[in-house]
Amino acid sequence: MTPEPTTGTNERTDASTSTTVTDGAGAYLAYLGTAEGLATYRWVGDDFDAVGHGAEGNAVRDVAINPDDPLDAYVGCGLRGWGLYHTEDGGRTTETVGFEDQWVWGVTRDPTDPETVYVGTEPPMLYVSRDGGRTFEAYRALESLTSRPSWTFFHEPFRAGHVHGIAIHPDRPDRLFAGVEHGALVYTHDAGETWHEALVGRDLHRIEIDPTDPDRVLAATGSGLEVSEDAGGTWKSIEALQGRYLHAIIFDPNRPNRLFAYADRDGDPLVRSDDGGTTWESIGSELPAARPADTLRLVPGTDETLLYAGDEPEDGESSSLYLSDDAGETWRVLADGLPKIWRLEVVAV
Repeated sequence: MTPEPTTGTNERTDASTSTTVTDGAGAYLAYLGTAEGLATYRWVGDDFDAVGHGAEGNAVRDVAINPDDPLDAYVGCGLRGWGLYHTEDGGRTTETVGFEDQWVWGVTRDPTDPETVYVGTEPPMLYVSRDGGRTFEAYRALESLTSRPSWTFFHEPFRAGHVHGIAIHPDRPDRLFAGVEHGALVYTHDAGETWHEALVGRDLHRIEIDPTDPDRVLAATGSGLEVSEDAGGTWKSIEALQGRYLHAIIFDPNRPNRLFAYADRDGDPLVRSDDGGTTWESIGSELPAARPADTLRLVPGTDETLLYAGDEPEDGESSSLYLSDDAGETWRVLADGLPKIWRLEVVAV
């Protein structure tokens, strides 16, 4: 299978800043994918200071940070706005990287090669760039999957479904998993030569692979959490979360059996498992939900620090950031009055 190439145009946007990203002990850069573009903040202790704002006028659906350079990130925009953006200075400036006639719902960098970038779009297609985003190829074999004619999404103008939740394990980069909202989980075990489908007809959101076991894959769906122990071949439902609207799934790198998840429900939106995902308990009682968003993160380099963005209850069009230093047992507000946040990423600087 030879993917079809596509190229993009470049348009640079400069954003004024109130501070500069600098290295320092305990310093982080927070990428907030909002309903009004990409907002970046430098975070040290209780100080949460604006750094930049880009991709204005677009709803940000995904952010993929270079693991070797925290200031280098790709930004996917869709539903309101369009396309793929790139920043090399932590969000102070952004430039377009094409896809001007598509919504970009998913962006992921290969953990073994940050120059390899995967992009999921609506109309539904998965693309790969092996040259740092200069050119992209489409995996056209996805169009031949049996379930493809039934993929759909409720919003004009496409109503076609979209690809997101792209996941790769560093020990098996030849395997690639992604979810179609709504339609199926799609995956390849041979770097895209052949494709397979599972969970057909389901509302797929996020796919995560167990960092200690490349064969164990979790899929967050609109009706619960699914798990495969054979790299996508067969699946079973996690009974404890059946009926919950799942988005973010996080494996704790310090504790192999601990997972966190966002299960959309006001006053009870976050859950934690300490036995590998079999049983779950609620954490963060009384926190607001975030609607169908991916806004829960374990802060890198910490043992139990979580960051979560939830909707402010007054209007639902703005967000607050909540911080926990004890794996979700207690929470406090870090920042409020922020634009509605759809996507959250945090990296040490």
